[in-house]
Amino acid sequence: MPHPILAKIAEDTLTAITTPPDSSLSSWANDSPPPESAEATPLATQLVLLKSSTIEGVQHCIPLAHDHKIGVLNFASATRPGGGFLSGARAQEESIARSSNLYSSLMTPQGQRFYALHKSESEKKNKYYTHAMIYTRGGAALPERRRGREGGGDEKRKTGGGIKTYFKPVATASSSSSSPPQAAPPKDVEKAIEDVMRERMGRILYLFENEGTQILVLGSFGTGVFRNKVPMVARLWVELLVAPNARFKHSFRHVVFAIIDEKTCAVFREVFTELGVDFVESGA
Repeated sequence: MPHPILAKIAEDTLTAITTPPDSSLSSWANDSPPPESAEATPLATQLVLLKSSTIEGVQHCIPLAHDHKIGVLNFASATRPGGGFLSGARAQEESIARSSNLYSSLMTPQGQRFYALHKSESEKKNKYYTHAMIYTRGGAALPERRRGREGGGDEKRKTGGGIKTYFKPVATASSSSSSPPQAAPPKDVEKAIEDVMRERMGRILYLFENEGTQILVLGSFGTGVFRNKVPMVARLWVELLVAPNARFKHSFRHVVFAIIDEKTCAVFREVFTELGVDFVESGA
């Protein structure tokens, strides 16, 4: 279960909003970024490749944040709040659930709408799942010591005589599965998966942009149990964030790709290098 201190955080600091598949986020590709003031210099996004857990990625961002919000992407199970963290699983969502009050927001009536949608009869066979998301405001995370796949979550580092918490908004979204209907030809399947992932990732960034979040902790979205191809996901992030005509080219200050696995890190490094992307690489 999450650390007891997280249960003591006032409920009015934690709100969850479920955005349905047909929400206004679908207009992300055609909507212009929020206008800057005449005196402002357009944001130039700095990409950071960090071999770390997601919570460690948040800690990395604290010195960069100043008064800016840090947004975190939770790679969610479409049907189980917190994934398998209650039974000891240690992937990305489970690590966040153990180290934060995210699970509490997923269990609210608003959060439960996300899971009810994916458990409905009309969606049970849809391995692409939907573009629905849960946006959690007032999320609190505890520092962690790494243990296991995505970071320990169970062991907390005490700071200054108490446990330090970090507050952040979290977007919870489920990836498309790489196991769609068997009848589709392989090339058509790959294109369909990429189209779905581009749309979903675009909506995620649009949600953070609309909320005024300028620092993000992302990662290799959907390449674990959902088995999407790591090079495709890395390339889509580049196309959305920093390519010459990227929709979100001037939307964020810092984007950290927190990736615990060295093999996956190496693929992101290779894709970024091949595409001529400027990025900083760091350990946790």
